[in-house]
Amino acid sequence: MNKISIIKASPQSLVGGQLNQMALEYMVYSLTGTKDTSIIEKTFNKLWRSKRNRFSHEYAYEAKMQNKTLGMIMCYPTTLMNKLALPTFTKLFELRNWSLIKYNLQHWKEFYSMVTLKEAKNDEYHIGTLATLPESRGLGVGTQLIQFAEEQAVIQGFSKSSLTVKRENLLAIKLYERLGYQRVGEINKPSLSLYRMSKILV
Repeated sequence: MNKISIIKASPQSLVGGQLNQMALEYMVYSLTGTKDTSIIEKTFNKLWRSKRNRFSHEYAYEAKMQNKTLGMIMCYPTTLMNKLALPTFTKLFELRNWSLIKYNLQHWKEFYSMVTLKEAKNDEYHIGTLATLPESRGLGVGTQLIQFAEEQAVIQGFSKSSLTVKRENLLAIKLYERLGYQRVGEINKPSLSLYRMSKILV
């Protein structure tokens, strides 16, 4: 049986940007200021290859089998994630210019939901994005990625990890609960409804 390995993500990964898009779903529209799939793809690929933004390879790990990427997790201390907010917006504006502003003025509820989102507490190690490719489903890739992120949290001195999940994503909620995560709050915004979940690690 082929073994899954989890390694530091590469800026040259062919699917890093794609996996971020999958994890973020409809939030990609406000982040890129468009619903044009080709522009979204190009923007997220550039964010992935760049440094110092929330969606950079710098903060990601890839699950691989036989040199093929099956999934990705992006994780960091909450304090670092919060510090990346402004550099991320700056990079997005650099890539998308006034199209980003125009879209978000027209869709202000989406933008408001995104910029006022309080995903985690400062004493937590946060799982920002998690996604697996459809062909990897059933291999336990998501579980292994989460457990790896938890190990990173402990190595860095954190006793608690956290994540957010859409309220209607019942399969993901079931997975997180099986791994020991508990619902600790709800986030209700004009265009966003999430559970906040956390786990005591040590």
